[in-house]
Amino acid sequence: MRMRYTRGWLVLVALLLTVGPDARAQESTAEVTKEQYDTWMRELSNWGRWGQDDQLGAVNLITAAKRVEAAQLAETGRVVSMARDMTVDTLDDPESEEANRLPALVGSVRSVFNIDVNNGYFWERYEIEYHGGTVSHLDALCHVAYNGKVYNGLDFEAVASTDDGCTDMGIINLKGGLVTRGVLVDLPGTSVRRQDIEAWEDETGIRISSGDALFLRTGRDIGQQGGYHPSLIPFFKERDIALLGADVPQEGGAVEGVAIPIHFFTLVALGVHLFDNLGLEELAETANELNRWEFLFMASPHGVPHGAGSAINPLAVF
Repeated sequence: MRMRYTRGWLVLVALLLTVGPDARAQESTAEVTKEQYDTWMRELSNWGRWGQDDQLGAVNLITAAKRVEAAQLAETGRVVSMARDMTVDTLDDPESEEANRLPALVGSVRSVFNIDVNNGYFWERYEIEYHGGTVSHLDALCHVAYNGKVYNGLDFEAVASTDDGCTDMGIINLKGGLVTRGVLVDLPGTSVRRQDIEAWEDETGIRISSGDALFLRTGRDIGQQGGYHPSLIPFFKERDIALLGADVPQEGGAVEGVAIPIHFFTLVALGVHLFDNLGLEELAETANELNRWEFLFMASPHGVPHGAGSAINPLAVF
């Protein structure tokens, strides 16, 4: 199976080499070459860290103690959805042969509604294609490959196919759910680099730590653009984050010769699952109102065998 990637939403920007204060002062003009990127892929990898048969990746960092610690962040019981509403296309004639042959809609849900007035019940069928830039979803570790490999060094062709789906590293491995500390970094209109994160930590007094789920509001829904700059790659490893997400598909910069550097590094090298296209406006409003940027985070993807991800409605609890 071959995977094709859309580059249209990648922003071509200069990348940062972080080796100390002097290098950081020149970050606006520094670049990360493909050679440097490939070095990071090798040297910062989590392959084998939790055993050769591991299917969870960085989710292993969410320990029982981490969950208990995160649960203590739920002080007021206020719950905020972190998913955006889906666009729905309703079929006029759900019983037609055409209805059963139509392809899934990219970025929306096709709904087939049925009602039995005489017996008093209503039911429906949904068909969805959630990968892409619209629907809030969680990427499994089999979703992308770099140089023919997925997380833990498995061969992509042995893991994923159009006939069998993902036979390893699939979304069903997360059926038990995700519960940890969530951290929202609210930096609209920013291609976020290390100095942006560190300045945000200094201002808020929060330090991103092992097992955290890190989220970025780029301001997508108010016309802003942004994402995680590829220069953050060493930062993700240093802080040992367990999960990563944003209101966009993560990418906030480019490395020449690497189609989607954040996706490749997090999913393949670190084994960090990704939450794409989240709805973070209400969460940002709540965080600003309460002046709280950390919260109990919960998500439970569908237990679909051989799935490369799941549409999802994650929750933040304050």
